[in-house]
Amino acid sequence: MKVNGREIEFKENTTIIDLLDEYGLKKDRVVVEINLNIIEESQYDNYILNKEDVIELISFVGGG
Repeated sequence: MKVNGREIEFKENTTIIDLLDEYGLKKDRVVVEINLNIIEESQYDNYILNKEDVIELISFVGGG
């Protein structure tokens, strides 16, 4: 599995929310793209990742 251009170890039955937790990202501050498709936030808890997936995690940073 590739995340943001880097190969990472694939773990069976990993959901998007599991991946976000592993990276310390909050689901309301990130956009998840899998295989060039943006995934709806409502699917993060149930979407099971595959070994072949190419994932982009785009996080929002606030500033002033």
